[in-house]
Amino acid sequence: MEVQQRLRNLHLRAVRDLQCYRIARKSRICSGRCRAVSNLSGSAPKSGPTSALTQHGLFQCSVPFILPVAAAVATAAYGGSLAFGPDIAWLRPILVGSGPLLLHFILPFVDMFLGQQHPPPLGPTSKVPPADDFAARVVPTIVVIVHLAVVATTYATIATAPLQPLLLPLLAYSLGTSSSSTMAACHELIHSRNPVHLSAAALFLTLYWWYPYYRAHHQHHLHVCTPVDYTCAPKGMSFYSYFLPYFACSYAEAWQLAIQECDRAGKPRYSHHNTTLVAVVVQALLAAMIYAIFGPVATAVHVTSNIVLLVYMATLDYILHYGLVRPPMPGNERRNTPITPYSSWNSLYALENGIYYNVLYHSDHHLHGMKSYGYLRPPVDGPLSPFPINLLGLFVLVPPLWRSVMDKIADEANAKHLEYLGIAAAAVTTTDITSDAATAAAATSSEAVAREDV
Repeated sequence: MEVQQRLRNLHLRAVRDLQCYRIARKSRICSGRCRAVSNLSGSAPKSGPTSALTQHGLFQCSVPFILPVAAAVATAAYGGSLAFGPDIAWLRPILVGSGPLLLHFILPFVDMFLGQQHPPPLGPTSKVPPADDFAARVVPTIVVIVHLAVVATTYATIATAPLQPLLLPLLAYSLGTSSSSTMAACHELIHSRNPVHLSAAALFLTLYWWYPYYRAHHQHHLHVCTPVDYTCAPKGMSFYSYFLPYFACSYAEAWQLAIQECDRAGKPRYSHHNTTLVAVVVQALLAAMIYAIFGPVATAVHVTSNIVLLVYMATLDYILHYGLVRPPMPGNERRNTPITPYSSWNSLYALENGIYYNVLYHSDHHLHGMKSYGYLRPPVDGPLSPFPINLLGLFVLVPPLWRSVMDKIADEANAKHLEYLGIAAAAVTTTDITSDAATAAAATSSEAVAREDV
């Protein structure tokens, strides 16, 4: 009982610290150019530099539109709306492929130049709005609408402009990168309780064949960093081993949740009461509608951009909890220790947090699932990503490179986690989550309950 009370007190302390966002005096957070270190020291963190870039204001309201605007520019360049003389014809493919160029090269290197930066603390009178507050999440709602408008414009352009086979893959990729940042907007919206937010997220996710995320994501918050959670990759699992089980388990869990919901309500499983079944049917109808209105080429671009989004989504989930473990409770291995700041990787790079709605302050997000993005703050102490997330996303494609970067600091983070919890390292094995986690998750996902307010 004494150990359990101590763990509960630690959890409450982490929640309180993030609510107040207290920055202590000592830290290994480094803001030097092109340099980032993991904050895994035993001492309390010192004040990191703050920046006007991270204020909840113009920056937070404008940066999320970078990739949708890039997709619009790519569409204009492909369709000929932007004129290119013979001297600058080389600029056209660059603009058509501007999405991945921005996402994986320009923005990460600007972030590395600026260094990791703490956002300013919340003011003493700041109050987190309720989960159904419309204004708190109005920007991600607008981003979803803008992206869908860009998608419709792109498909119309493809249907009417001359076919350009060399530029078409670049256009599909730019549209996919825009959808990846819009997916972050949808992630923010599904943590709302406002029906407008939820409807916008459901529409986008259904269009992009990822409605299961709408149903199953809250289970991730319940089971994060445990063997039950198939979205958390154990140390040593490659992205290629993670990818397919991630999607298969997402669809299986969404289906199981919908079945349980129908059973509890006494409704037929195979009917319009099964929301996952309805979503799958609507996904097929939307794809058929795109084919009928815009033709086979636009449909091929739609399929390609969907695949790009799904790969990016899997990559982000793979990175954010890679190798981190919530050990079992001492004396009760059927339960895991509480969620703490050590349950997620965090990033203090300003631009990528702007694009992803501060979800890279991921520890706070898991401790306060309903808190809107403008009020999220990074933990006082906890694991930090060594590089911008969108640069690490390229590393996962080369497993030896990825493991050389992440495995050691994941071990250090787990060791510090045990120290934080006050558990002797000998009392628990931090490799409890193995490469069989996805299989275990598939077998146990049927026990998950319907959407929880986490």
